[in-house]
Amino acid sequence: MKLVKKLLCVTGAALLLGTTALSAKVSEAKAITQNMFKYVGSLDKYAFDAVVTNDDIQNGKNVKHTHNVSVKVDRPDKFRIDVKGDIKNRSSYLNDGIYTMIDHGFNYYGQLKTAKSIDATLDQLFERYGIQAPLAQLIYSDMHKRSKMRKSKYFGKVMLEGVECDYVAFANKNRIVHIWIERGDKPLVKHFVIIDKTTEGNPRSETSIKWNLDAKISDSDFIFTAPKGASKISVESGR
Repeated sequence: MKLVKKLLCVTGAALLLGTTALSAKVSEAKAITQNMFKYVGSLDKYAFDAVVTNDDIQNGKNVKHTHNVSVKVDRPDKFRIDVKGDIKNRSSYLNDGIYTMIDHGFNYYGQLKTAKSIDATLDQLFERYGIQAPLAQLIYSDMHKRSKMRKSKYFGKVMLEGVECDYVAFANKNRIVHIWIERGDKPLVKHFVIIDKTTEGNPRSETSIKWNLDAKISDSDFIFTAPKGASKISVESGR
């Protein structure tokens, strides 16, 4: 992780000073990233664990919040996401057209009837209810078609925690994204950083990922059973 921080101190700071630091060489960075999304989208069953750290600017001070995220996916119609950390302690399930989300701290949950597929459900959750699933970009099967990439740069090959990775970055008017993608026949993202250019202090979100493509996943992983004393609440459209 020290290498990541060193790289961000150099390239991240330069990118924040102006998007001219990003070259017009879109094709190489775009091809690497889309190849990663295509590979993830081709997987039928997989799991990964992530550590996500977000900056929160409060009264001019930067406060960091960290969460552990566990994701299981079984295409075409099942996923489970568990989030636990400084602020959130929540789980969400999709199982055959029923989406459930529960806040373990407050012990309440809500359920929605959704589309049968993962992709259509994620779209419905966001477009109708304003719900964003954590790390949804690594759950969609067609993210390679959805991702919009403009200015970009390929920084070359770097070693990250003993693994050779391609290091790319993208930028638009609102944010800069750094991505480290493992090289080889399993091009999985290992680390990414999102820098918000619209907020004073340029807060960032940093995510490290450990993949498990051989995870033992069963149908029972996606079955929600309400805990004792849990209250069911309605979920209203946010659009």
